[in-house]
Amino acid sequence: MLPFVFASDPSALGSEPVVFVDGSPLSPDVNRSGDLHLSHWPGNRTPVGLKRDLSTDIAFALLELDASEREGLLADKRALVLNHLDTDGVCALFVLLRPEAARGARELLGQVAAAGDFFAAPSERAVAVDAALRNLTDPGRSAFAAELERDGIQGDARRARLALRSLDVLGDMLQDESAHAELWRTDLEQHRADARALEAAAFDDLVYLDFGVWTARPDSAALFDPGRHAFLGDGRLDRALLVGPTPEGTTARFVLGTRSFFDVVSRPASPRPDLDALTRALDAAEEAAGGAPDGCAWRAHGQHTPSPELWFGTEGLPLFPERAGAHLAPSRLDPIAIKAHVLDAVRATWTLPDDDDEAEDGEDIFAV
Repeated sequence: MLPFVFASDPSALGSEPVVFVDGSPLSPDVNRSGDLHLSHWPGNRTPVGLKRDLSTDIAFALLELDASEREGLLADKRALVLNHLDTDGVCALFVLLRPEAARGARELLGQVAAAGDFFAAPSERAVAVDAALRNLTDPGRSAFAAELERDGIQGDARRARLALRSLDVLGDMLQDESAHAELWRTDLEQHRADARALEAAAFDDLVYLDFGVWTARPDSAALFDPGRHAFLGDGRLDRALLVGPTPEGTTARFVLGTRSFFDVVSRPASPRPDLDALTRALDAAEEAAGGAPDGCAWRAHGQHTPSPELWFGTEGLPLFPERAGAHLAPSRLDPIAIKAHVLDAVRATWTLPDDDDEAEDGEDIFAV
């Protein structure tokens, strides 16, 4: 197989064609028409016959081609390229660089990739492997990442070393589910606690809107802030609202999943509500209810990021947070008002199916 290169900037790759493994391989000012894409990111040019929901499955699809067809696709390519570092990309690279080991663990690799890119939780083992790969890059959790930081290794050189080390960690954990426990044990324990918190909450399944709402019990003493792998883990819903009534007000998180962002072939993408408009509407309602405390407001990530979140509280919540933590604050709005605003935003952008397909005899498809 081809050698591996990490290149966050495609213009640094020169003119020879390469294979982009996962990631968003194109930018408006870079024209690389000769490259092969093995990616589910928006803008990919992955061959139609190889398209799958995850880049890991696309890599497996390449392996399954007839040898002559596969060699034809790879014939003039000089490298396998990652341009960002995440679980699905590492799994896809593992498939291509260590095909025999990958074939023996295909189901688990698919689960791990889904845990990484879709916040899925098909098994505790998949959640643990994804956590280990994510934490490997954190100097506060990983001795390897801390060593790179002490040595002053930064940029693509650092990411390339982390990617290669990730392949080793992944290989170890595919063989031994207890390997590298220091990188995932705490996360798995928290994931179990998150599942218990959701089980204790009220749940409204608005399946026709690809939307679920969890509301904590009013007497719950703990901050209602379960992790994404808990509330998006079964893969049925692409958006979730988590509401936590407290004596001081209501905490809220509204999360859009990645299945409405990636080039997913197994199901149509749900239309995304306008988070900017929703934020403005909630801020106006907050002001009418007495105003937000200093430093707090309704905030949202960019609409076109892979998995944006809207929350009430302080700024600075990073992209793709498992939990909102200290960024959450209680809003003056009650749970019913928050739910109404969010539901209106979801409905406003929803494409209604034909009545003949989804509703009969005057059935109200918005009935809950």
